[in-house]
Amino acid sequence: LIGISPDGTVTFVSQLYTGSISDKECVEKSGFLKLPFDDGDSIMADKGFKIEDDLKKINVKLNIPPFLRKGHFTSEEVNETEAIASLRIHVERRIQRIKNFHIFDRPISISIAPVASEMWTVCAILSNFQSPLIKSCSDESI
Repeated sequence: LIGISPDGTVTFVSQLYTGSISDKECVEKSGFLKLPFDDGDSIMADKGFKIEDDLKKINVKLNIPPFLRKGHFTSEEVNETEAIASLRIHVERRIQRIKNFHIFDRPISISIAPVASEMWTVCAILSNFQSPLIKSCSDESI
């Protein structure tokens, strides 16, 4: 589980968990819900994350892509989907940058398994030192 700020910076990195853990369990065990959120903050997640009730308790909104329930989206749902998709691309780009270190391309040796979480964290934090994902307004004049 990683947290990324609106400007694309990695701000939270959880330890690694086995594939048998649920998304909700991962969020709970990682300490993510104990972060100092401000009232009205918003979290973006996949539709499989069943954490809306947990976020409501701390006055944080969950943004997930709308589900296609009927046969088509309303114009409001289309706009919401486009807005989420335009932000989600930055999350996907950050994850790709972390993966570009190629440390986890193949199974890791059992001898380094105890430090796998630390390796993941280092890759995530190092990705913050690469060129920005999103140009700031001041960068546009350069």
